[in-house]
Amino acid sequence: MEPLAFDFKRDVVDLSFEKPVLIDFWAPWCGPCKVLGPVLEKLEQEDQGKWALVKINTEVEQQIASYFQIQSIPHCKLVYEGKIVDEFTGAQSGDTIRKWLEANFQRLDLPEMVEAQVDDFDELIAGHSSLPDKNLVEKLKLFLKGNSDHEKAIHLLVQHEVFFDSPVALSRIPSSPDALEKPDLIKDLEAVAEWMAVSEGNSPSSRLLNSAKNEILKTHMAQAIENIIEAVHQEPGFQNELPRRTGIALFHFLGNQHPMTQEYRKLFDMAIY
Repeated sequence: MEPLAFDFKRDVVDLSFEKPVLIDFWAPWCGPCKVLGPVLEKLEQEDQGKWALVKINTEVEQQIASYFQIQSIPHCKLVYEGKIVDEFTGAQSGDTIRKWLEANFQRLDLPEMVEAQVDDFDELIAGHSSLPDKNLVEKLKLFLKGNSDHEKAIHLLVQHEVFFDSPVALSRIPSSPDALEKPDLIKDLEAVAEWMAVSEGNSPSSRLLNSAKNEILKTHMAQAIENIIEAVHQEPGFQNELPRRTGIALFHFLGNQHPMTQEYRKLFDMAIY
């Protein structure tokens, strides 16, 4: 199969919403480019997926070079979330570029996860016990780039991602529940998405669910569950029984063996029956 032709939107802009992209504008006749190129490639390899290097030959991609007004090469631009955040011209040492990259990554406040792509699923999720976990979301996104059919990874990703970006999480799931090993997953995701959209209102449940939302986003699981249980007690019918549906979704996500499930599931069940 022939490799895909270079597509600036796909290979730079779209990718930059997943991780920083460093564009290296170069040309075959450029001596300093031949010095800088291997340095950049070595740094990218060392960082194991934290950022991506995209090399653009100015002799081949003249329109792109003209658009960016590239007058001297080598020239590098760092792109993140579709925007140029920094750039430099000329060959630099590896240490200088490393410091430049780290300063930019710190300023961009990148999720800690994007530091490495792990190919082993069990190794990747080891040590991630909190819910939701934004760092785990980013790790799973990278993992799935090379393991797109890994159902456990997809299920775990959406269970965490729904707290931060509900529409994207829901869009990852096939339209037919029959395509899933866990047919309740869509119902649980929809309940959490509805919960995340709750704003504080005048009703007891809206206040309690909004407080629970704030607590869980700070990974204060116990306080979140206690607020949900209290919402079930005070106003069980709120928004088509959202407190009950939210609690069920959380316990499904946590699993039967999680300490929070073992501590609170019986209290929750007593509240809903």
